[in-house]
Amino acid sequence: MVLRALFSLLVTSVRLVAEDSRPNIVIILADDMGFSDLGCYGGEIQTPNLDKLAAEGMRFSQFYNCALCGPSRAALMTGQYPHRVGMLQWTGLLKGNCVTMFEVLNRAGYETCAVGRLDMLTAEDWHDPVNLSHHVDRYFGTTGHQGPGNYFADVRTTAFYRDGKPFSIPEGGYKTDLITDFTLEFLQHRDKTKPFLLYMSHYAPHWPLHAKEADIAKYRKLYRELGWDTAREQRLKRLIEKGIVPASTQLAARDAKAKPWSEAEHLDWEAERMAVYAAQIDSLDQSVGRVMQAVRDTNTLVFFLSDNGASDKSVGQLDKPNLTWRSDGKRTRVGNKPDIMPGPGDTFVTAGPAWSTLSNTPFRSHKQTNYEGGISSPLIAWWPGVVKAGQISTELSHITDITATVLDVSGQNVPQNFDNRTVATMDGQSLRPVLEGKLRKGHESLCWATSGHQAVRMANWKLVAEPKGKWQLYDLSEDRAETNDLASEQPERVASMIKVFEAWKAQ
Repeated sequence: MVLRALFSLLVTSVRLVAEDSRPNIVIILADDMGFSDLGCYGGEIQTPNLDKLAAEGMRFSQFYNCALCGPSRAALMTGQYPHRVGMLQWTGLLKGNCVTMFEVLNRAGYETCAVGRLDMLTAEDWHDPVNLSHHVDRYFGTTGHQGPGNYFADVRTTAFYRDGKPFSIPEGGYKTDLITDFTLEFLQHRDKTKPFLLYMSHYAPHWPLHAKEADIAKYRKLYRELGWDTAREQRLKRLIEKGIVPASTQLAARDAKAKPWSEAEHLDWEAERMAVYAAQIDSLDQSVGRVMQAVRDTNTLVFFLSDNGASDKSVGQLDKPNLTWRSDGKRTRVGNKPDIMPGPGDTFVTAGPAWSTLSNTPFRSHKQTNYEGGISSPLIAWWPGVVKAGQISTELSHITDITATVLDVSGQNVPQNFDNRTVATMDGQSLRPVLEGKLRKGHESLCWATSGHQAVRMANWKLVAEPKGKWQLYDLSEDRAETNDLASEQPERVASMIKVFEAWKAQ
């Protein structure tokens, strides 16, 4: 009996040592941020902290999301295509055929924390804070189904919670800063004997355009002088110089709804829209810097990505009853009109298609489409001692791979059953070999179906169609901006790729 007890104690001690060696995991998700908005991806916005993260880690040049917030977040949490788990639009509840990374890692001894948008942390009804509390040790943010609504104040349709209790935005509060403050509180008081999973699901830079004046002031003159056309040209040049896109890459055509900058009206107002958007990303970068200071000397794997491309939506397309209703009763001035200068919390203005085209440089189109502008995201991976500094990976990768990687590095498998749920096979593939400088088998194909848009990617070839439109074929090794349709020249390739898409769709 004594020997058996000693053996059991030894096994437990070995297990604890192994668990202690597992890395902490930090996932930072931007909302509606374009492919080239960061400095390390060619942008002119000041992002020194994310640029440093990239310089010390790895950037991915061919990483894809699911074109829309709900599907992307479902894929990130479950490692499965959103269609498989029933998430096809902005929001909803996951089907009972999946398990989330929070549910798995919480059971595996990780301390868990989520801040910001709390979508789909559990396959239970995640709108109910009680269900989040089953699997997330600390959380702060919204369990609603919309973006920030207002960065400076409460919004009636988007309730905030702090560890299960209702929370009201304090006077002078800014949601990006509040998210960061709570994160640092968690990191300071966490259980140091356990590894942790931290998910920072920021609202920035999702509309409305709200930012702090000190951050906006950095960019007013810049965008008034640049305009969207020159800024796009400069971004493309930097993207090529950095080796993120091929030297043959051309700019996609400017959005049809946008005039040339030389013909645009109300230039001060237009420049202010982009200045506020840039300020939102600047603030997000400051948040990353504060968090990285707290985790820099620990065994931590960090991912930074965006849930989809930048949005071209105008206020007219967004008007809904109570969308911007503030709980403090103050009136919000809604509209993309020159007499409403964005920035303050009593306005509701969006960036619009011209600036969205800049954010998605050099790609075509925007969020909610399956062109590169809708589904291509920056991805930065940082893991000291594992990821070699300064690398750019061309690995064809997908947001479901993040989940697979999280489970891999934490030593977990996808359970076949979880709380009486039968769990479907994971679609993601671990990026751990790529992070370690090795080869992985990789995806033979990736498919998308978003709001009537469809696409399939195989090797360097991509087939894409707009709602009720014809299939278009592009060679992305030469034409990432999808400017030269080769469908009529290669009908056999088109037919074979359609078969792959239809087989995927039938699943």
